[in-house]
Amino acid sequence: MRALLILIALVCATPAHAQTLDDLTWLKGCWRTEAPREAETGAQTTEVWLDPPGPFMVGYSFTEGEGAVQGWEHMRIDAADGGRPRFVASPGGAPPVAFQMSEPSDIIHLGPHQPDGVAVFTNPDHDYPQSIMYVRFGNRLTATISKIDGSDPYTYAYRRFTCPTALRP
Repeated sequence: MRALLILIALVCATPAHAQTLDDLTWLKGCWRTEAPREAETGAQTTEVWLDPPGPFMVGYSFTEGEGAVQGWEHMRIDAADGGRPRFVASPGGAPPVAFQMSEPSDIIHLGPHQPDGVAVFTNPDHDYPQSIMYVRFGNRLTATISKIDGSDPYTYAYRRFTCPTALRP
């Protein structure tokens, strides 16, 4: 009976997923991976999202390990699709790839607690990833990349930290 009540509450609750660019302000800030996931390689990924004045958000990510930068990515979220947000990524300086915002079909699988924010972006024509999902619970953020059907997932588990001066614009 309790499980049924929780399920009904989740179905009836106001969805926490983004619909417009203004709904994504929960993403801004500095985020960094922590042990144990990245401890195996010693690598650490930092992702930073800025919300400058204008109809877009700017982000960048870099992975450091073994005393060097192992990878980096420029990102933006804009409203170029008639006001509907899209995620545009340029990993390692590659040509930009756009992912359209879609409805998070797995929100009920996130557990009994509603997240502070969910955003799902998809591009079924891209090789990998085809789906990018951000989920925030308080000071924790996960970014999961996968194929469109959810297979081959890789999750970055971030924790919010105070942005040092060197990471600010």
